[in-house]
Amino acid sequence: MKQTFLSGATLAALVMLVALPLVFIVLQAIFPRFSAGSLGDAFGGIPALLADPQLPAMLGGTLWIAAGVALVSVMIGLPLGILRGMFSLPLPRLWDLLFLIPFLTPPYISALSWMLALQSQGYLQQLTGWQLNDLLFSRSGIVLVMTFNIFPVVYFAVSRSLLASGTRLAVVARVHGASAWRAFWHVTLPMLSPALAAGMLLAFTLAIEEFGVPAALAAGREW
Repeated sequence: MKQTFLSGATLAALVMLVALPLVFIVLQAIFPRFSAGSLGDAFGGIPALLADPQLPAMLGGTLWIAAGVALVSVMIGLPLGILRGMFSLPLPRLWDLLFLIPFLTPPYISALSWMLALQSQGYLQQLTGWQLNDLLFSRSGIVLVMTFNIFPVVYFAVSRSLLASGTRLAVVARVHGASAWRAFWHVTLPMLSPALAAGMLLAFTLAIEEFGVPAALAAGREW
């Protein structure tokens, strides 16, 4: 009886905290005046949205940044994940903890930290005389700042896939005469493809929904 009560309470809490807000968002998107208690003018906001002359530029910029974050996340997370999954590293769990920290850090806080470090009169310029203000406040800068928060999803996807599958098939390929590169390219990498694709898609999705970093680094700027 107690377990049934706890299960029911948990389900009710999930409905209240997760399902109802999502339902409200969907209804608000369909009925623009839903918050005022009206169910009229269904989908009335869509024509105005599609007619917005800034929509193509905003959509293109969002996709450009998200694709850039996904690509750079793979460039960073893939080799680090391979190192973690295929080699015996000292203090391996410490690696996981270190790469988990940036992922758990709010992106907006990360953006403010990079601004303090790299902008004009920032810490870098005070210490070395160099400043990266132009790079930081650009699309490339947004991609880099967001990537440093998001690339751990690729790292963990790749490393956990390798730790789960092991290197036995690659070793078998080496025993049968394949070079290390050939074994990696034809055995290990295809096995990694699902995890890598999932990590890349997740990085792309996280970049699309992130608003804090562009709000901090691109406010009032047009490219």
